[in-house]
Amino acid sequence: MKKLILVLVSVGMVVVMFMLSNYRFTPESAALSNPALTDDFEYVDQHGLGEAEVLLFKSDEKEEYMTVLAEKSGLLYRSNSSTYTPYTSDPLQLVGGMSLATEENALTYLSVISNDDKVAYIEAGVEPHVERRGVSVGERVSLLFPFSENINKLNATAFDQNGKKLYYLGYPKGTNMFRQEDFRWHKYE
Repeated sequence: MKKLILVLVSVGMVVVMFMLSNYRFTPESAALSNPALTDDFEYVDQHGLGEAEVLLFKSDEKEEYMTVLAEKSGLLYRSNSSTYTPYTSDPLQLVGGMSLATEENALTYLSVISNDDKVAYIEAGVEPHVERRGVSVGERVSLLFPFSENINKLNATAFDQNGKKLYYLGYPKGTNMFRQEDFRWHKYE
């Protein structure tokens, strides 16, 4: 009987230690334990690649989106990485983005909402991993690539139904001042 109590107490201590170190049984619970993610964020979407899960959350209170990475470690998940993207009223709104390389995983994630009825599809990627996704007004489109690349080097472009380039994701052309708020979808002139 004493051995059983000793085993149960030991197992209980191990579980508590894992919980305190942000290890969780599911990617969702690991993401929710990320210190950057506060109670006002609500779940939007999730995409997986290998042993990594990218989860997208939004906060109307803070007017921002949060992209959170949950990585598998043994049988459990842990979340140490996150990025945020502020709300905008742009015709194409970047809502999530992350580029990451760890010992186990490499990925690049991009999520966009279209508010322009002329945009028919979005293309992004680096050869040979270029993806094309159709998009409608108010629809969110997410792309997850199996490599780590700076998001502004994905050549993300929005096209109309005839293949005409309408917008590009990045910094304004002809500038050498790079500010975070300038990284967005810009109209081709």
